[in-house]
Amino acid sequence: MATPSVTQRIARSTGIVMASILASRILGFFREWTVAREIGSGAVTDAYFSAFTLPDFLNYLVAGGSISLTFIPVFAQYVAEDREEEGWRVFSTVMTFMGLLLVALVIVAEIFAARLAEFIAPGFDPSQKARVIFLTRLMLPAQVCFYLGSLMSAVQYAKAQFVLPSLAPVVYNLGIILGGVLLSPRLGITGFAVGVLVGATAGNFLLQIYGARRAGARFRPSFELRHPGFRLFIKLTIPIMLALSLVFTDDWIIRWFGSYLRPASITWLNYAKTLMRVPLGVVGQAVGVASFPFLAQLYSEKKFNELNRTLNSTLKALILVLVPVSALTIAQSKPLVYLAFSHTRLHGPDFQATASTLAVFSLGMFAWGAQNILARGFYAARDTLTPAVVGTLLTFLTLPLYWVLARQAEHLGLALASSCGIVVYAVVLFVILGRRTQNPETSGLAVFFLKIVLASSAAGFACYEVAREIETFVPWQTIPGALVVLTVASAAGFLLVVVIAKILRVKELDNYVMKLRLRKQSKSAAEDKIPE
Repeated sequence: MATPSVTQRIARSTGIVMASILASRILGFFREWTVAREIGSGAVTDAYFSAFTLPDFLNYLVAGGSISLTFIPVFAQYVAEDREEEGWRVFSTVMTFMGLLLVALVIVAEIFAARLAEFIAPGFDPSQKARVIFLTRLMLPAQVCFYLGSLMSAVQYAKAQFVLPSLAPVVYNLGIILGGVLLSPRLGITGFAVGVLVGATAGNFLLQIYGARRAGARFRPSFELRHPGFRLFIKLTIPIMLALSLVFTDDWIIRWFGSYLRPASITWLNYAKTLMRVPLGVVGQAVGVASFPFLAQLYSEKKFNELNRTLNSTLKALILVLVPVSALTIAQSKPLVYLAFSHTRLHGPDFQATASTLAVFSLGMFAWGAQNILARGFYAARDTLTPAVVGTLLTFLTLPLYWVLARQAEHLGLALASSCGIVVYAVVLFVILGRRTQNPETSGLAVFFLKIVLASSAAGFACYEVAREIETFVPWQTIPGALVVLTVASAAGFLLVVVIAKILRVKELDNYVMKLRLRKQSKSAAEDKIPE
């Protein structure tokens, strides 16, 4: 039997991760839908979403959110050199030292939460700040579960085991949903914060202990801080720890400026960004997570041509999906938001504000997905410094843009600043990575992107006009009407994208269709061989 190629292995892994991320993103949406249903929108929900800032920052400070990106290349090197036992020694040292460091930081944050709240949401009134402090203290311990779970997930990713790590956010979101449904009638928004703690413990910690054991993980408390593997891990991690990349800080910046805006502004921004992240996570995150271990392996084996081919194919697949989806989301943001948040406590102004914010956020959808792949290209080459430096510089350069646009257009201005910032970040990473890897297809990728943008823009405009025509007969302010508008207009939009792409001679589209046909034929042939 022939050995599967790297592309085939990535495709299989992507399928697993995509399924779990789809479930996670759907549950992530229902998590916010439950908040909208039980609480609605206003000062209380603004405080709840702002309370995530300090816990998220603490997790980011010890690189918990990106631990797999820095640990996998280190571990992959030991596996490639047939020194896996050394890899487990590094794993034990990282788990022991960084885990204790995070526990200490959590204790410090609990003590100084009241003072830190002044920096998190300076525009809130005293009652909102008090609620932020209480909810922050309640959710802080969950960060220990996130960090240790991320490290154990990295071990499983390095072993090409994706199922249990991918279930972590599913269980986490279920915990928040159940906490809100069961506890919010008595505890209000606090019920959701309790769900955060329970979901993180169950999905990100306990489940990953089981997964790490299945991957053969061996752990003993260790302080071998001079071990070369641990020192390499720290070298890769420090740039991420010290950087303030827009990828991580965008939510914090939005909440900071949002605290000065009218009540519910942070909530509208959060609801809209959650909807935007559904297709983004399913496609961009799935491809990024699944491809990264293979990219790290290719770099360790010095197969640079194959590394470039893998990056090019994943970027093209990402663009082919996300750019049309973003265009159609912009065209149909109103019926989409109405359908998503029907049967909640939201009302007319909430729907309008969330829909317009979703449309602006969607302008940067493809860039959020692309930077996920591009950054991993650097990380696979054990270069965490370049994305960190570029991201930090862009963060400080775009702060005036957030300030100006927030004053001019409030929540819509913050969404526009977010989209502009991430687009610039993705473009800069693309240019630098192309030069770093001497990618011969850099110009070809740019032309491919422009063709898909042109096709998607035309399709999005047509989709908007089709939706307007349908709305004259079927109003979208009802669930059946919204479903009809979205179904018919989306079908017309995607069909038009295909037609225009063929006119523009986008050969990659034909290649993907051919691969699907061959896969279907091989599957049918295999079924025919099964004896009755």
